[in-house]
Amino acid sequence: MKRYNILTLEFKMGEDINEVHPLLIQEGEELILCDAGYPNQITQIESELNRFGFGINDLTKVFISHHDHDHIGSLESLKKRNPSIKVISSKIEKPFIDGSEKSLRLIQAEEYNKTLSKEKREFGEQFVNYLATINTVSVDITVKEDDYIANGVKIISTPGHTPGHLSILLEEESVLFVGDALAYENNRFIIANPEFTLDIDECMNSIRKIKNMKIQKMICYHGGLVESDISDSLSKLLK
Repeated sequence: MKRYNILTLEFKMGEDINEVHPLLIQEGEELILCDAGYPNQITQIESELNRFGFGINDLTKVFISHHDHDHIGSLESLKKRNPSIKVISSKIEKPFIDGSEKSLRLIQAEEYNKTLSKEKREFGEQFVNYLATINTVSVDITVKEDDYIANGVKIISTPGHTPGHLSILLEEESVLFVGDALAYENNRFIIANPEFTLDIDECMNSIRKIKNMKIQKMICYHGGLVESDISDSLSKLLK
């Protein structure tokens, strides 16, 4: 039986406090962190690892579901603290994580700004400038649908939010970490930031795929652990 824990990282946005929930998986000699928070969250990540009896130097791998800033933000800091960490992503997301290609999210934000009024454009430009500051990190291992990153830790392809978005299935436990394939808010599943989802049709196909998997527990990066009414809530979203 694998040991897994859900981290809680807080990010202040204006007057609001947002939470994100990376997943920590221990399987044999492997200690895998799934997604790496916003920039400057290394201290929070370390504190959460300590809460579960680990440290940054214990990490063997960091799995990145996709290249958005709130998922790779503290990845470089983790690598600096522990250079032996192996970074894992899909082949599609790799160039956006390592910086060999321009971030799709940055391209989207730049195009969106062109549609804004002068009054709203200032905030849009601030967001573009922020995205441009996200540090890139080399990817060591690329994976695809049905690959394993540890015993019983299986890759599930869930594109839509971004083209190479991946989820993680803990097979024995029937637990699915969905990254941004879904979010959970007010006791229901929602599309994670639909205005920033690059392909809504692909996203809905991925949600149908997840529903058909009949998962017992779901972990949303935005929303945390979901243990009940999963099938019904997914059905309502898909109507």
